[in-house]
Amino acid sequence: MAERREHSRSSNFTSVIKKSNEKIVLIFIISLLGLFMHYYFPGMIVGVILLQTSIIAPTLFKKLDIKDFSKVIRSLWPKFFIFLIIAGAATLVDLYLHDNPNVLHYGIAGLTTLFAITCYAIIPATNRATDEGNEKKFNILHKTSVYLTVITLLLNIGFLFV
Repeated sequence: MAERREHSRSSNFTSVIKKSNEKIVLIFIISLLGLFMHYYFPGMIVGVILLQTSIIAPTLFKKLDIKDFSKVIRSLWPKFFIFLIIAGAATLVDLYLHDNPNVLHYGIAGLTTLFAITCYAIIPATNRATDEGNEKKFNILHKTSVYLTVITLLLNIGFLFV
């Protein structure tokens, strides 16, 4: 009987140790995520920009007639820029909560958010220029959006290296 109690105590002790180790590992993983989470959002930004500009938009352009393409693109691009605004703002918040953020990281996150807001804001004017056949105005607005998106992509790739 004493042997059973000893075995039971030993099993309980082993169980407690295993649970403690699991908690320690979980805390360690969460701590690591906290240290590196601010890299996650710029990575998402890079991935979404590459997906949108190199796969989604070209495929839609090739597969849809111009009227359907216009409808889909006018629905898709605002959501794309809203996502970039949210991801840029999330990066800023995460940097603020981080112990020792780099000022360049703040700059990249701030510019990402600002550029996405700018691109989102010029969408109605770009659409209006297209509808009115004002090619010059459309080209200026479209190039602005493209350049700001490319700069955003490059900045967020560089985020890892600064």
